[in-house]
Amino acid sequence: MLHCVTRLERNLTAERVFTEGMLRVLLFLPLLTGCALFSASEAECRPPSWRQVGYDDGYFGSIHQDLRFMQQCRRYGIEVPQSEYLEGWADGYLEWDRRTGMKSTK
Repeated sequence: MLHCVTRLERNLTAERVFTEGMLRVLLFLPLLTGCALFSASEAECRPPSWRQVGYDDGYFGSIHQDLRFMQQCRRYGIEVPQSEYLEGWADGYLEWDRRTGMKSTK
């Protein structure tokens, strides 16, 4: 009887560990997916300067979001000037690299 209780306790413990692990994954999934999880609003698709949007993304070390913006802004009939965005991103990313000393493959 003692042997059965131990096995049952072990199974319950394994189930609890699995459940807690899955809960952690579900809680942190939005953090892992980042901005790509959220759609751009029409206001975000009409910034005063796409170069500044790109610069801000690069300055804070984010990967470039040009393709995401191009896809999401298309539904509002807005065409994103990719070269303008990427020029800003490259300048911002260089600044981020100088500030942090971190090189990345972005």
